[in-house]
Amino acid sequence: MTTTVSPRVVYVVKRLELAVRSRLDQICRECGITIAQYTALSVLRVRPGMSSAQLAVRSFITPQSAHQTIVELQKLGYIERTPDPANKRILRNHLTEQGLVLLQSCDGAVDRLEETMFSGFEATERSQLQELLNHCIRNLTAGS
Repeated sequence: MTTTVSPRVVYVVKRLELAVRSRLDQICRECGITIAQYTALSVLRVRPGMSSAQLAVRSFITPQSAHQTIVELQKLGYIERTPDPANKRILRNHLTEQGLVLLQSCDGAVDRLEETMFSGFEATERSQLQELLNHCIRNLTAGS
């Protein structure tokens, strides 16, 4: 008697992450930036004015890597940093017009990546999957 064992969900999620990362790495290279830089710029588009520490957490990188990423993005003219009015030691990060243009130039390729990934999905299925994944993230990060 043979029993077919399905892969664990965490294994499937990891395979998906690796496939997405591979494609996203290619897109970012073509745009002239790294995945860390793309992620930081994308986060700042949604949440302008984040500190470097906040950006590190939201960009899935260490504070040291965030510092290097931010310095490079500032040098390239994609972000600007301004002192926080309440605490001058904290620098707030904002996209520049050039940074926004760069992100918009990457958007089409990222849109096509998502279209490929969700090919054959109904809009409701895609929405439901996103909701379920966010629920899993909340479950695993509660209290952290």
